[in-house]
Amino acid sequence: TIRVGPLEHHEDESDGHDRDALLGMAAISLRQGQPGIAEGWYIKALEADPKDVNAQAGLINLRGQTDPAQAESRLKGLLATQPESATLNFALGNLYAAQRRWPEAQLAYFNAHTADPANPDYLFNLAASLDHMHMPKLALEYYQAALSAGAKNRTGFEAAQVKARILELQ
Repeated sequence: TIRVGPLEHHEDESDGHDRDALLGMAAISLRQGQPGIAEGWYIKALEADPKDVNAQAGLINLRGQTDPAQAESRLKGLLATQPESATLNFALGNLYAAQRRWPEAQLAYFNAHTADPANPDYLFNLAASLDHMHMPKLALEYYQAALSAGAKNRTGFEAAQVKARILELQ
């Protein structure tokens, strides 16, 4: 079990800042290759707000690596009540992509993109799923859109690799 130190809560701080900090720490832990520590941060976020969709999706994604069927079931259950959640659709897409279930991943990524059209990671993953489905023209459009959106926002992909793939597809 991963333990995360207690957070101090001050009356003048809003819960939104705590939530953002917890989710930010989880994201940093994941980028540093520390999924166990990320899990601890997600759990802390859920202790603060058990209905936090981003923390739920992050935790389900982490645990989905060991039990994909259960993770899929939980994500679909959450999506039944929040079908337009970009975060939940993206998490489901990632789960399907890890299993190479490209048509299902593509649909989930498209739903995430529809809910949050400016997110470069949603655009990139949608492009990658289309690429895997041998739909190069559509993939090219979404890779270009991801690169454009990534110029304004932080991304989880390498712009140089996307540029190289765009050149290959052109």
